[in-house]
Parts: sequence; C-alpha cells; structure tokens
Amino acid sequence: MKTPLLIICFAISYCCAFSQEATKEGTPLTKRFGFSAGYYGDKVTNHGLLFGVERYLATTEHYTVISSVQLAAFVADQNFTALSVLPRIGLRKTANSGLLAEGSIGLGYLHKFYAYTEYEVGGQGQLIAKRKAAQASVMPSICLGIGYDFRRKTKLPFLYFLRGSVNYNYPSKQLFFEASYAIETGLTYVPTIKIGKR
Repeated sequence: MKTPLLIICFAISYCCAFSQEATKEGTPLTKRFGFSAGYYGDKVTNHGLLFGVERYLATTEHYTVISSVQLAAFVADQNFTALSVLPRIGLRKTANSGLLAEGSIGLGYLHKFYAYTEYEVGGQGQLIAKRKAAQASVMPSICLGIGYDFRRKTKLPFLYFLRGSVNYNYPSKQLFFEASYAIETGLTYVPTIKIGKR
C-alpha cells in the first residue's frame, strides 16, 4: 500500500518541479495550465467521470510538452467501484486548423472497492467477517488521443479530446497483473494568466 503512494508522490513532485516557466526553451512567459473534465469508460461497459489538471512545460507553434494529473472514478459490472490517480507526461501536436494528436505515458494508483465482504475461518471453524473486499494496485498507462483546439480559430479557451488508453494493474485480485483499456473524452479549459516582466 505504501509503495504505490510513494511512487505517485514522486511522479507528482517530478511534474511540478519541471513545470516552472523558462523562456529560452520555448516555454511561454505566461503561467499556462488546463483543467479537464469528461467521461471515462473502462472496458466500454464500465462508466465513470474524469477530472484532470495539465501543466505545459514547453511550447512551440505546433508542439506542447505536457505534464498532467488525472483523477478518474467508475462503476464496474463486476461488483466493484474504482478510483484512480494517474500522473502523465506526454507530447501534443496541434495543426494550424486546430486538429491535434497526442500521446502520453503514466504511472498511477488504482483502488478497487468490491461490493462483497471478505471472511476468514475462526479457530472453531466459524466464518468471521473481516471487511469489505478491496484491492490497491500500481497502474502503468499508455495513452493516444486526438482532438480539436478551439483557440486556433476562435477565442474560446477550450480543447476537445478523445483518447484511448491501455492500463496495467499490478497486483490484481484475480491475476498476477491485469490489462484493461479505457475511453476518455471531454473538454479542457485553458486560462491564461498574464504576469509582469522580470
């Protein structure tokens, strides 16, 4: 339980440490970040929601290096609900038309809350209820996506995204590890805060 949490804390700290604005490498002088919200579908039939925060580490006319942290929750047909926290780092390419493509990798934490209770056998052979079953897992992830940046042709500060991801859960309650796929779609709001000259 402690090891996955330490990995997540390290990944978040890494993203924050390299998200300070620096100008010579093309990172904008403004503090730019985005807030995402949308639909999260695990294995098509398991529906949920996602919320995320993006930081833009370096930006050119067509490319953006992104660090992000995404929180997702869904209800599964297999009698459990799940909550995940997923830091990612990736690259986004945006055409002049506004069409975009992106890819990212991440290492996150997944916690499943099962609807049934676990039991243990007592000294006299009786069943003793322990607690609701749960499973904590490390979750490596690979994600590819497409979308549209409304800022290229309008004044709307929004991006639309449609992503597909493959996520590996280790350990899994049924298997040594479990692979799953997910669909993510929604909007990212990108405010721009002007700062004074240094």
